[in-house]
Amino acid sequence: MLVGVNDISVMVARLLVSNGYDVKIIARNEDEAGLSKGVPAYVYVGDPRDEALLKKAGIDESEVVMLFMDDETNLNVARIAKSRGVPTIISLVSDKERYLDSLIELGVYAIPIVDAVLSKIAHYLRLPFKQMLYSDDKVQAYYVVISSESPYINQEVMDVARRCSVAIPLVIRGDDVIISHEGLKIEAGDKLLIVGASDSVVKCVEKIY
Repeated sequence: MLVGVNDISVMVARLLVSNGYDVKIIARNEDEAGLSKGVPAYVYVGDPRDEALLKKAGIDESEVVMLFMDDETNLNVARIAKSRGVPTIISLVSDKERYLDSLIELGVYAIPIVDAVLSKIAHYLRLPFKQMLYSDDKVQAYYVVISSESPYINQEVMDVARRCSVAIPLVIRGDDVIISHEGLKIEAGDKLLIVGASDSVVKCVEKIY
């Protein structure tokens, strides 16, 4: 389920559909819904904070909820998604000073927009194989490129995450963004998002890339 329609969420929707996902989209109004025209997904129009609308759209059966609206709406919907037992919640964050901690405390994979842009620039400039995206005294998030010498090549992403006691929610492979799932194996050149407790993330990053 994608909440919010913009250029980013439309691209993500197309990517998910091409990878076999059934996608539901929540649009705030008809104009916003029109932006998703041509995307093979079910579109629901209304206030995404309305739990009845989310239930109608199938939040209780959703494997993943991704949030692309303003930070306050994203936080409100994340709370609903968490209360409905959604296993994976991903949210973009504009104002990380005000909202990042609250999302992380909920167990949301929060991606600050500015950090994501910097990470992309670092990729094009071929900057180091690892880059810290976020850190505080409890949590860290790293963007890691898998080198050809990594001992984890051909190992399953979710198995590595379990053994490292971290989360690896996303793998970027070429132009594709892949949501981690059972059976997905690490390949040389993959870009992994690694999130978790600071000590666990540091140890995992040092081993994996």
